[in-house]
Amino acid sequence: MSRNFPLLKSLLPIAALVAAFSGVASAETCTGFKWSVATELSWIAAPDAEAVETGGKIVSIPDKAIELTLKPSPSVKLPATPGIKKQAIAKNSFSGWFSIADVGKPGLYQITIPSHAWIDVVQNDALVSTVAFSGDKNCKSLRKSVQYDLGAGPAIIQISGAPDKSMKLTIHAAEKK
Repeated sequence: MSRNFPLLKSLLPIAALVAAFSGVASAETCTGFKWSVATELSWIAAPDAEAVETGGKIVSIPDKAIELTLKPSPSVKLPATPGIKKQAIAKNSFSGWFSIADVGKPGLYQITIPSHAWIDVVQNDALVSTVAFSGDKNCKSLRKSVQYDLGAGPAIIQISGAPDKSMKLTIHAAEKK
């Protein structure tokens, strides 16, 4: 072991450089979206998220990701019929929903998810129409971002057909262009 020490000592600076640059190389920017998803990338990567079970409630939109625990899609009764055809939701997928007691200020909001799934927003007992959507199949951390014009007051977020039983998602006011 002591004979190899000089060799190991000479390799340490190279190992440090590789480690430093590999962190920089893995930082995603996800430039394929129509709008910036920098906030979403940092929130999804952060270890803290507001946890909520399917059918649960949060008081307001947090300044961090929300981690929703989903259930097998065939067993979930969503508050509103999803905007996607029932046969398009795989039987082995996961779905769920949660409510927000108060959206706060009315305006344009975007919801971003890391994997393939359907997003619906319900306000005043009706589905809210999508204003715009964007996606980037080459982004490993995020899959799609959808914008909705939300009013003040309560809202329900529904996720249908997700590949996993838990999903981190983000919601925040869309940036003005």
